[in-house]
Amino acid sequence: MCPLFAAGCVQPLGPGFLFSTRQAEIRSSSTAPDQLHIRVVDHLNNAGDRPLHSLDVRVPEDPSYGVRNLLMTVDGNKVSAESIANLVPRTVNTAFDPVWEQQQPREIVTEWDLVPVPSANGNLAASAAAFYIADNAALPLWQTPFGFFTLGGPDPVNELLTVSAPADFRVLAPGKPVKVQNPPSGTEVSHSFRINPLEDFLPFVVAGRYQELSINARHGAVNFWTFHSLDPQQARTAAERLSSTMQAYRDFFGPSSKGKAVAHIVESPGQLPTEFDGNNAGGTSFPEGVLLDSRALTQGISNEDTLELAEFELARTWFGWRVRPQQEEQILMGRGAGLFGLVVAAEARGQDQRARMVESLLDRYDAALRVAADGRMLVPPTGVSRAERISTGYRAALFLVALEDLCGHDNLRAAFHDVVAARGNSDAGYEDLKAALEEDSRRDLGEMFRTWLIRPGIPEDFRTRYGKPSIPH
Repeated sequence: MCPLFAAGCVQPLGPGFLFSTRQAEIRSSSTAPDQLHIRVVDHLNNAGDRPLHSLDVRVPEDPSYGVRNLLMTVDGNKVSAESIANLVPRTVNTAFDPVWEQQQPREIVTEWDLVPVPSANGNLAASAAAFYIADNAALPLWQTPFGFFTLGGPDPVNELLTVSAPADFRVLAPGKPVKVQNPPSGTEVSHSFRINPLEDFLPFVVAGRYQELSINARHGAVNFWTFHSLDPQQARTAAERLSSTMQAYRDFFGPSSKGKAVAHIVESPGQLPTEFDGNNAGGTSFPEGVLLDSRALTQGISNEDTLELAEFELARTWFGWRVRPQQEEQILMGRGAGLFGLVVAAEARGQDQRARMVESLLDRYDAALRVAADGRMLVPPTGVSRAERISTGYRAALFLVALEDLCGHDNLRAAFHDVVAARGNSDAGYEDLKAALEEDSRRDLGEMFRTWLIRPGIPEDFRTRYGKPSIPH
């Protein structure tokens, strides 16, 4: 054995850094309730084999986020950050002056004012009644340097998230609550959460002046946070359905977190983008929870359209939060997997329900084609219209149905378990799913993946299986 490896790889073999700690604070403003202030303090050490002249970092500088006054300093000195053209959106190159020498520590502070504006995915909002940040890239994400045997990444060894909000706000965030600080004024409370990046979800926060209704359903607890009281019987009906859905997801995709999970159904302070034609309601996901707008609650918390919207967003806990789809695979491993969650949930209620859900997805796909043709499932994060993402997303969900039909329920279930276990808290792509499913089913799936991923349209044999012949568009 190489002496270097026998010694535990003491000597670094390439460029890189150790991300030791992060302290992030999200603070609401009593004077400007539609605004949040975010401050992130990162401590890193150059643990590589050479000096570092710069690092790439994903920052929330997208104009659609409403970011104002973005400032980054290294050891107290302001640094320049230049956008990287034609690469991942919101990625900038941070130059170090002086150069970051080996074994030297750095304290990098990033802070900005956030004035959320309506966006395509509705994952940020702030008002006098509530605020939330439900974006897995809401805080700076440090990128591993280019090269061989590199070190570093976006997850710190230790992380502390502090959320400062009015005293009468309920606050939900990942990690273990460690303390509550009451400032002398008594108008604001600081809630701190210690996050273990290896186990906990990426930082998010949901906070507001909510009424809480907690229901212990047969398959787990469901907490409703709303601005007005819910009908108890409707809430009980919804809790039974959604707790059953969460159990079906845990069984099919794997555990979402350690310990007992509590599903949270939360009312959004504003309207959210609609996901499904004919359902005039919007939602967005956060880990083991969903934000629904007032239109969904007006329909009724136990309304079938509202429940399906919630089930779709809850599935994103696994593919969006626990496993993060690669940028070019958001349609397949993100939206497609979320829509396939509707099939998983229906299948748990019976095979007849599964067949109806597949037929419903085929109908929705055909309706979406009337608005925009579907395209390749693997696409860059920009340059594709929302309408095309919707139609292609339905095809992606039906592709996962076809995989289950071909390889069997148990094999696809085992493959998803493998992906979540191996790629949890990191990026994943279709190749991870393909490799796991080929291993579990002992099938060569290359041709099937090529057919569905690249070619638009649904194969006729699939339509025949579900009694849905193609129609002219």
